[in-house]
Amino acid sequence: MKQRWFLAVFVVLLTGSAALLLGRGLYADGLVPRTVHSPVESNAVLANPYMGFAVDARYDEAKQPFRLAHANLTWSELEPEKGKYAFEAIESKNNFAYWRERGVKIIIRVILDYPREDSRMDIPEWLYFETGKKGVWYDTDYGKGFSPDYNQVSLIRNHERLIAALAKRYNNDPLIAFVQLGSLGHWGEWHTRNDKQARIPFPRRAVSDQYAGHYVKYFASKPLLMRRPHAIAAKNGLGLYNDAFGRRDSTIDGFLSWYTKGYTSWLTQEKEPAMPNFWTKAPSGGEFADEKKYMRDSAIEETLRQARLTHVSWMGPNAPSLEEPGGALQKNIDRFLKTIGYRFVIAKESHEAKVKAGGALNVTIDVRNRGVAPFYFKWPIELTLSDRNGQIVAYAKPNADIRKWLPGMHSFSAKLNVPAMLPTGEYTVNAAILDPETGKPGIDFANDGKRDDGRYSLGSVSVSGTVK
Repeated sequence: MKQRWFLAVFVVLLTGSAALLLGRGLYADGLVPRTVHSPVESNAVLANPYMGFAVDARYDEAKQPFRLAHANLTWSELEPEKGKYAFEAIESKNNFAYWRERGVKIIIRVILDYPREDSRMDIPEWLYFETGKKGVWYDTDYGKGFSPDYNQVSLIRNHERLIAALAKRYNNDPLIAFVQLGSLGHWGEWHTRNDKQARIPFPRRAVSDQYAGHYVKYFASKPLLMRRPHAIAAKNGLGLYNDAFGRRDSTIDGFLSWYTKGYTSWLTQEKEPAMPNFWTKAPSGGEFADEKKYMRDSAIEETLRQARLTHVSWMGPNAPSLEEPGGALQKNIDRFLKTIGYRFVIAKESHEAKVKAGGALNVTIDVRNRGVAPFYFKWPIELTLSDRNGQIVAYAKPNADIRKWLPGMHSFSAKLNVPAMLPTGEYTVNAAILDPETGKPGIDFANDGKRDDGRYSLGSVSVSGTVK
């Protein structure tokens, strides 16, 4: 009887001790006590790289946060004389040096046909004559302009030379964020007018693939985006852009349906494949069909729904970036900017409560991506240990790929080696995502606790070491 009583007491004590350890978050490998830190989540709008609004690169007038600028590059401006590229003039017009200083990246698109109120060409005059003046002058409710004959061998050959020259200058330039495959169609949107107002031929796949192939061949280091799914885009893992965002018919019935189900081109009658998961590897961008309309109270829920369904990372230059802060649209602008792109939240960080100098601190961090898209560049994570004065005393770079942080929860672990000569005391674990270009923290987490150097302070650890 006594043996049973002692056994029962032992089981109760053992169970209670285990529960205590579990409840305090103190058990881990080998029952080494651990501490858990849950940072406070922030509700702030984050001006993070490669997402948000993209402003017109020609102007510095935006009132809302942004880290992207958009530059349309017409062929007539790029190459006014055959073989002579006006890069300096183009870069000056689009403020390349200014944006580089401010840490703003640029999206570029080559344009061969931009409808306007006045009729003009967007290909160089020398090319107009070299292609035998082949093409269509038009006057529609789109505007007036000239659509070249994209089937012309001379146009294709010169286009490859142009894209090769552009890539030689920008393919390895970190200032350039994304390259949109423009070139074909009005505004570089891969469509031409084909109705009673104008019958403008659009090239079939055998020809259009040649134009797309020039970008794929020469811009090997940049994320590329096409206006809608094409077989060549699916094959090469390209992103997509939607220049009619906000309009339900264009975005849900058009863009979303195209990339989830595939479609038949209304211009060439050729079938193009679905690209349902394109956004997991390459960005979804574009611009609003109307600058303000889709930010109004009557439209914002549908706008946010479209953003979630199409996994938008950025919008512009037609976007409400000129709106005065605190105005009538601010609440909805903030909601939109906190929805699109990536939004990384450190949900939990844990490590041993105590560690000896010369030992290793095993850190595990849970990160939730509350956005609708991943981050598309291989930026490293950094973990550090800082003393009571904030000085960094130890570093580690976990082997984690943040490009795989799709919407949802993710976890990574790393060993932070504690210096052998570290004095006894309390130290703080910090986390950051580093910009490879600067070597400094480059992405804000949606958490409180950001230090002046951009790192985020997490839990503390007691180090048993040398005494000062």
